[in-house]
Amino acid sequence: MAAANTKPIPTSKQIEEGDTSHVEARRTDAEKTMDLAQDALLATEDEHFMTFWQAIKRYRKACFWSAMVSLTIIMDGYDTALLGSLQAFPAFQYKFEQEVGHTDKYQIRAAWQVAIGLSNPVGNFFGIFFNSISTERFGHKKTLLATLIYLVGMIFISFFAKSIEMLFVCPVILRSYLETFVVLCWGIGQFVSFGVLASYSSAPRTSYWSWRIPVAIQWLWPVVIFPIILFAPESPWWLVRKDRIDEAEKALRKLTNDDEVQVKRSIALMVHTNNLEKAIGEGTSILDSFKGTNLRRTEIACVMWSMQQWGGFVITGYATYFYEQAGLAPTEAFHMSVGQAGLHFLCTLAAFFVTGRYGRRLLTLGGLTGMSVSMFIIGFVSLAPANGARGYSQSAVYLIWYTFYELAVGPVGYIVIGEVSITRLRSHTIGLARNTYNLVAILNNVVGPYILNPTEGNWKGKCGFLTGCLIIFCLIWTYFRLPETSHRTYEELDILFDQRLPARKFKDHQVNIISGEAKLVDLD
Repeated sequence: MAAANTKPIPTSKQIEEGDTSHVEARRTDAEKTMDLAQDALLATEDEHFMTFWQAIKRYRKACFWSAMVSLTIIMDGYDTALLGSLQAFPAFQYKFEQEVGHTDKYQIRAAWQVAIGLSNPVGNFFGIFFNSISTERFGHKKTLLATLIYLVGMIFISFFAKSIEMLFVCPVILRSYLETFVVLCWGIGQFVSFGVLASYSSAPRTSYWSWRIPVAIQWLWPVVIFPIILFAPESPWWLVRKDRIDEAEKALRKLTNDDEVQVKRSIALMVHTNNLEKAIGEGTSILDSFKGTNLRRTEIACVMWSMQQWGGFVITGYATYFYEQAGLAPTEAFHMSVGQAGLHFLCTLAAFFVTGRYGRRLLTLGGLTGMSVSMFIIGFVSLAPANGARGYSQSAVYLIWYTFYELAVGPVGYIVIGEVSITRLRSHTIGLARNTYNLVAILNNVVGPYILNPTEGNWKGKCGFLTGCLIIFCLIWTYFRLPETSHRTYEELDILFDQRLPARKFKDHQVNIISGEAKLVDLD
């Protein structure tokens, strides 16, 4: 037994050559854990005291790669806007559907509107499910590259259709800005889509290319993005979870301008957070997202993303079509959509400053209040006699609703989902949240045409009453269930959730990490 406890004695050669390996061997596990906790504490303090411009300077390479990966969102925004707007496109209607009476006007039947609308969320549902598993197993980079190759092949189907049947690494201070940039990319994609469609909206409805060119443009995105992603580093967080610490350090050096000591501390914070999360709840399977405090975090992520659908139920997915049903001519409806996309761009630029200055909870509560009032106004305006003024009034109020959405609920949803998910389950949590969004989108796409289509419900602006009531339910949930997550490291959020604090108390608690433990200090 004595031999087992004997500490290695350094040789004279080791001492002369300055070899310190014997010192490392004599350090106990407790001492190593203490050092790791101290480095994690220093990294946490560094993130809290880092200013915006300091973060930009130190993490400019991470910002660059984040922006490059976010280009995929432009592709998604373009595709989403394209599918929703083609149904109001004269050439598309003439090609694929039937004349309404003898009016020389063509309408896509509600059943096929539903089918087209479902193609995006249903495809996303299964894609995200497999993506979350693939990402956790193979990493973010390999999964993204494989997906881009797959997309190039799938675009051929819609382009050659003959009939309608064929159709996270960044510091705390930068999180809100980079997540808001994701929303901006979505808006850029929509703006390009609406702009392309508007340029062809006045083309003869018998034109073969007037609807196929907008579809063909989808090939541009994978061709541009793929070679860029080839040079992107893998996520250090994912590498830490796979216990590939040396590779995580190399990846982090490609993302920051930090010196060796700062890189070591940042990795220590990742390792410490990963160890804390393993202690709180073992497992990284999708089922672990529903266990213990993870269930609450999954609920928040799922509701926050689905709220983007509930908040504009029926109208948002069919904005161009709604403008037409409100009384605008097809060309005017597409021009209004282009204006909406431009408004998205401006509001998202403003959101960079708003989301960085104000808390997630406050912005969500304020945004939902403005959105609800706007929807009820649309509903009441629809009760007036039908005329051109009523159509423009409803369209204008909808743009006001859109402003509230883009300044608050739109960007905040992306930010909260990235912050609230436990790092070991982030891929699964984001996948579950996005698929909740897709399930509500499926419901929206099924119900929407039957509510708006003049041959079905023909509600027009009266659907504002329905959507306004749904937003009120979202407002109530936000008040009782959404915690304030801004200005917190992932480790601090882990501790706050583990303490099972009420949502309203998150903001008023300070977390002090001491030797791997935490104390909660109520500031009230």
